[in-house]
Amino acid sequence: MKPSHLLAFLCFAHLAFAQSPEDQIRAKTQKFTQAIVSKDLTVLDDVFEKDPADIYYDINEGPLVGFDRLKRVWTAATTNFSITRFNFNDDMKIVVDGKSAVQTATWIQTQESKSGQSREIRGRVTVLWRERDGQWRAWHYHASVTPPRGPRPPQ
Repeated sequence: MKPSHLLAFLCFAHLAFAQSPEDQIRAKTQKFTQAIVSKDLTVLDDVFEKDPADIYYDINEGPLVGFDRLKRVWTAATTNFSITRFNFNDDMKIVVDGKSAVQTATWIQTQESKSGQSREIRGRVTVLWRERDGQWRAWHYHASVTPPRGPRPPQ
C-alpha cells in the first residue's frame, strides 16, 4: 500500500470511530452517574471543569461556588448514604451549538441510609457543557427534586 493511501485510510478510519459531541456528553453523563453509585468521585475530575467561579445547584444545597465545593457535597452525600441507583432517564436531550451544549433530563436515584431505609428520589437536571482542548466538560449543573404529584382533580 502506498504511503499516501495509508495516510488517507488512517484519516478516514479516525473519522469513522470519532464520537459526536452528543455521544461524548452521553458517555460522560454515564461516567458521572456510575461514579456516584460506585463512590469513585475521582471520575468527576474528567466530567467537570475546575474553574473556581463555576456555579452548581445540588438537590440539597446551592449555590455551590466552584467544583471543589460541589465535590465536597457529593462526598458527604455518598458517605452518609449508599446511592444504589442513579440514572438519567430516556427523556434526556442534548443540544450542541459549536463548542457549547445544553443537556436536560429527568433522573431517578435510590438512596439507602446506614440504618437500611431506602428511598427513591426523582428530579430534573440542566447541565451546561463546553468543549475545550478536545474535551467536553460540565461547567454548570442544576439538579432539583420533582415533588410527587397527587391525583388530578376531576374535571
